[in-house]
Amino acid sequence: MTQRGVFRVACWNIHHGAPGSTWFAKSESLIAGVAQLDADVVVLCEVDHRVWRSRFRNQTQMLAKRLGYHALFAPARRLTPGWYGNALLSRSLPRRTEVLALPARRGAENRSALLTAIPLGGRAVSVAGAHLQNAGRSGSGRIEAIAQLAVVTAAMAARPNPALITGDFNLTEEFVEPAFAGAGLTAVPTGPTYPYPNARRRIDWMGVRGLRVVSSEAVALYGSDHLAITADLMPAGRDGP
Repeated sequence: MTQRGVFRVACWNIHHGAPGSTWFAKSESLIAGVAQLDADVVVLCEVDHRVWRSRFRNQTQMLAKRLGYHALFAPARRLTPGWYGNALLSRSLPRRTEVLALPARRGAENRSALLTAIPLGGRAVSVAGAHLQNAGRSGSGRIEAIAQLAVVTAAMAARPNPALITGDFNLTEEFVEPAFAGAGLTAVPTGPTYPYPNARRRIDWMGVRGLRVVSSEAVALYGSDHLAITADLMPAGRDGP
């Protein structure tokens, strides 16, 4: 963590650790990518837990052990014999953690959100990480993603400031920014995040409440089909470093 209350949060849809359009995970590139982010909190989407395509590894614990993080995993979809979902890595011990199952129509892929509180910058910061429904070829999943985002922002409204929400929302700015504004969140500027390496669309997001953005960017890391996003943040009202 940097001085005077500044901390770094990152989010990365890791595509189960498979680089670009490939299918099988490459653990070393995944570990190197998360290490490069050098964040106090890392939210990861599309994480495998003992699935054949990632050689049955527990990816959350693998990253935590190699990089020295506390780890949380939020299962969303059963992939026999394991699971697929979201993870959170934190240098400080998370508390008040819950996994929120998000609404999905029959036959759609299950999605989840992970909510917790983490000591950061001298404050307990409420954190939510989520992976929302993709639009699909017909675009029908977009309505579902909008509804899921509303559920997550409503859950965060019950948690104290300062707060942040991040994840792969599979939604562009015309949908996310009004939802953030309605929930009292400010979108962190990052630029396009998909596809890797020449991103054209911004579908990975971070929104903050009661936090000041010191710097932020999208980062092209080898190991996924998404760019990662990072933000250096501090509690609002404090002087900068």
